Amino acid sequence: MVSSALRRAVGVLLLTAAILNVSGVWIIPFSLDGGTSYNFSNSNDGRQPECLVCVKEGRKQTCQASVLLQGPASVIVDFHCSKLQDVIHLEVRRNIECTKQSCNGNITMEERSGLLGFNRTYVWTLMAAAPKAFLIDFTGTGLRQIHPSQACPDKNTYTLQAVGRVAIGRYCKDGPISQAQVLNQGSFAVHVPAGEPLRAGPFHVSVGEEIKSLAKIKVVLPTGTSSSPVDLLSPNYPQSFPDDDLVQWEIQLPGRHSAAVQVVNHTEPACRKKGTAGVYGEGGRGMLLLGRSDSRPAREKHNFTMTLKNCEMGRTRRSPRGLSLHLRVTATPTGKPVLCSVDLRTGQGLSLKLTKIRPDSECLMTMNSVAAGTMLVPSYGVAQLSFQDCSPADVWVTANRVIGPSLEAHFRKPFPLEVPSLPPCLPAPLRSVTWSLVHPARGSTEVLGPGDGLQRSLPGRPCNGSLTLAVAEDGGGGGGTPLGTFCPGGPIQSIQFRSNVSVTASVDQASRRGVQPSTRHSRLGAHFKEEITEDYIFTLAPKGSEPTLLASPGWPKGMQSYSSISWIVRVPAKQEAHLVFVNLSQPKCSNRHTSIRIRLLDSAEEMYSRREDEEAEEQVDVPGSFYLNISNCMMESGEFSMLTEMTLGKSRNFLLTVIASVVSVLLVIAAVVLAVVCVVIRKKKKELNRNQVSVYNPAGAIFRPGVSNLPGEDEYHVYASIEDTMVYTHLLKKELSMEGDADVETYRPFTGPTEPQRPPSAINPAVDTYRPFMGTPHIGPPVPRANRASRDLCAAQDDLHAPDGQSDLGAPEEPASERPALGNRMEPEGQ
Repeated sequence: MVSSALRRAVGVLLLTAAILNVSGVWIIPFSLDGGTSYNFSNSNDGRQPECLVCVKEGRKQTCQASVLLQGPASVIVDFHCSKLQDVIHLEVRRNIECTKQSCNGNITMEERSGLLGFNRTYVWTLMAAAPKAFLIDFTGTGLRQIHPSQACPDKNTYTLQAVGRVAIGRYCKDGPISQAQVLNQGSFAVHVPAGEPLRAGPFHVSVGEEIKSLAKIKVVLPTGTSSSPVDLLSPNYPQSFPDDDLVQWEIQLPGRHSAAVQVVNHTEPACRKKGTAGVYGEGGRGMLLLGRSDSRPAREKHNFTMTLKNCEMGRTRRSPRGLSLHLRVTATPTGKPVLCSVDLRTGQGLSLKLTKIRPDSECLMTMNSVAAGTMLVPSYGVAQLSFQDCSPADVWVTANRVIGPSLEAHFRKPFPLEVPSLPPCLPAPLRSVTWSLVHPARGSTEVLGPGDGLQRSLPGRPCNGSLTLAVAEDGGGGGGTPLGTFCPGGPIQSIQFRSNVSVTASVDQASRRGVQPSTRHSRLGAHFKEEITEDYIFTLAPKGSEPTLLASPGWPKGMQSYSSISWIVRVPAKQEAHLVFVNLSQPKCSNRHTSIRIRLLDSAEEMYSRREDEEAEEQVDVPGSFYLNISNCMMESGEFSMLTEMTLGKSRNFLLTVIASVVSVLLVIAAVVLAVVCVVIRKKKKELNRNQVSVYNPAGAIFRPGVSNLPGEDEYHVYASIEDTMVYTHLLKKELSMEGDADVETYRPFTGPTEPQRPPSAINPAVDTYRPFMGTPHIGPPVPRANRASRDLCAAQDDLHAPDGQSDLGAPEEPASERPALGNRMEPEGQ
């Protein structure tokens, strides 16, 4: 079987693949079989350095921008690239062939960390014997179709194609699609970004039916009173479906359920022959789906098939678009109404509103046995609700909670803004929740961001994700002044308001789960504080190198007259902020002036200040945490608005401080080393002078200080250690040889008297009378050349520090006439 060969080949590859990165060179050894190809393509867009892919097989090596590896072979691939994941894309391709009875493989692959550094696409090419189709079974996990611009939560995105590179759809795991049949030939692929593991399959491949359509998709709708809608898109969506082609969806309903089919969006082409058709029905009975004059969804109570057929299109300038279709199918229980009891007596100011957003639908809502299109359950109220044939697409559920000092027992401390938990019997999830915050007199309201902060959603830079936070002052509800839209994840830590404020958390209509109860880390908070002079105060703690946009309230609209806003930006230590005024619009003032002011938090002086009649700088560098304030005037014409981009960088003052510190440390080390050298030389100088003292023995024997015995014959020239002064003994021996022609370095036995001899009596010396020794002046060893410079330098330092009349040893100087001549110094030969 090919599947077994595939597993063996991939196992060998992953066991032998060892990616090494040495100075920007990535090395991978490959062992290839004959059934799988590896295509390394260079997708450089010009923003990254070029990459070279070098393949070495034996002694032969070739380097190219892209390389296709096919087995069987054993090669080594080198990637000369600094950012491999940004430039190189890996495509792994495998073929699966089907006869009229069976197929020779399944979609399965195991992967280890050896290839995680690449953006990867795994492609299985599938071929069926006509007129049969090949069938892929997704029953184990199920797939759900997504818009081509969407991404999957697990980062593994699936693509199904038919012959002619017709994109049947783009999918994620965990959905209602259980099977897909494609006529003749096609492919199934999964794209995995760098750093993410492969989570594909296994998916069973078998021989399908004899179909006449391009593809046939089986959809099993989920069971539940508030099941999520299923979106189905035509092939090549949002582009045109191919000419004169056909696609089918088989819809399977759970027991005691009906289905509502709604056309969300579709485009019609200009046909040359025949016409387009979109029908649905059961047992051959078809009903028109396209061209309906009303927006009511079609309803089916049994399993049914939907068919989309295109014509032979004639594209013209007036009709450049082709056929495209976006369907939404929702399953709802049939039979008895669903009863639901709502009790808000413990909701602490919580009210609930349910609105029927499709008046023509068959959904029937009642509150306390009274039918209504809009139902409001007030704060501290109790209501009995019922829903019959209502789907999540029919009902919009919102909640509102009013929080004031009388309702919050500990209003002087921060408190959480929690998403309420609603009864599960409601037909739709919670779409939005609004917190109306009413602070006490002469106070203000501070909204605290979640643990990962908030970011501003601006035109061109919308929030990533379905959850948005709309903030407005004066209670909101359409009558207040909107501040802006925010989403979780950003540098904004808190926003303080002088007036009352409302915060609304909502999800888009395509969200299936609604607003979920937040965790402790992700939920918002609020705090009633003292009164402030500005209308708004933002507190930010930016991190990293990503730019942060500071926008005036209501951007791109202008600020209200006499309004003001402040940003308190806490810049991390050892960094500075670079402010660039990307867009600044100044009005013509009739009273007062606009102002833009910047000052450091630890300084009372302003480092930047501009009015509307002064030219503003394009960029300002702030060396630390700072305070930015903008205030508006009474406008005569025009608007006052500002958009500023802030980025963080290393502080230049910090770099100068580091350089100065390093230089100071080096100077201190040099001084310490010099002092140590001087102390060592001075110590040796003292020892040298101490060893140069000779003693006159009146008995006539001369002995050398430090030497107790003459060396024996066996001990001659054998030393345990040698002092520095012993290095120059050969000079003394040379001098003695010149004076007495004595044999140097020749041992002779001593034949003289063992007792010291007194001088002859003819001289008649006075006994016990000291006489100066009248020998030759002192002769010492020369100073080594390498130590002369350092010794002279140390001597100069000793002269600076020695008291007057003292030598470098610290003893008082004696006149030359009073110093006795000690005679020649006799160096010991060793001991």
